Amino acid sequence: MPLTRDFVKSHGLGNDYLVMTRFPGEMTPERIRLVCDRNFGAGSDGILLLTQAKEPFGLRIFNPDGSEAEKSGNGLRIFAKFLFEYGYAAGRIFRIQTLGGMVTAEVYPDKSNRVDRVKVDMGRATVDPEAVGLSGQSRPFVEELLELAPDVRIKGTAISVGNPHFVFFRDEIDEKQMREWGPRIENHPLFPKRINTQMVRVTGPSEIEIRIWERGAGWTLASGSSSCAAAAVSVMLGKVKSPVRVRMPGGTLFIDISPEQEIRMEGPVSEVMSADFSPDFLARIASVTQ
Repeated sequence: MPLTRDFVKSHGLGNDYLVMTRFPGEMTPERIRLVCDRNFGAGSDGILLLTQAKEPFGLRIFNPDGSEAEKSGNGLRIFAKFLFEYGYAAGRIFRIQTLGGMVTAEVYPDKSNRVDRVKVDMGRATVDPEAVGLSGQSRPFVEELLELAPDVRIKGTAISVGNPHFVFFRDEIDEKQMREWGPRIENHPLFPKRINTQMVRVTGPSEIEIRIWERGAGWTLASGSSSCAAAAVSVMLGKVKSPVRVRMPGGTLFIDISPEQEIRMEGPVSEVMSADFSPDFLARIASVTQ
């Protein structure tokens, strides 16, 4: 049956979202930040808002800093599970419209019709400068140097999988370095709309390990679109072969990259709770004016 609570909270490999069919009041960045706050709100890595309750289903994705995202791989798996389990989707395969384009999701329900695994056709990867959102760049940014400081340059690739990513490779993962470089890359002048970042280590002929700095969310245990971007660049540069096993602190996703750069992502998803905001918190949301 359709959702009657204020939200459902679910996660994909520790990357958690609140799924909502309506937001309490006007949806402003300040109110989004409050709802997502882990100390003063419900706590999440973002909000998934259902905007059209029939196929193709409409989805808007909001980051915990109040900004809007074009696409989220973990978010799409969470949203697909929600659509099936709460009776919005009649079948196992259906389409979802995002700001980053149309995607097709396939859910795998168990005997009790609960979904713990979802496959999503994420669309096509591209290094086209306009799609990535590069500033003043007429050619693709592929394995070029990005200057973070006079003495710090990183060789990497800017790619879009419906949202923008900067992918760079290291022989060893350095989380401290990633936490330092992530926000600087996200806000680099070359990327006026900001960008997601992945540090990648190749660990096998079809396996990579990544660390993620997510635009609008920061350090993240897992990211579906980041996995897609990292896998796509790894295959494009001949570092691995598809399908690619992508390991992250939150767990593992499987990414298939076709010769045409079409991406298919598969991985787990889990529901945490469905709940209502308290009258006190609703009053707090209403009081936020800026």
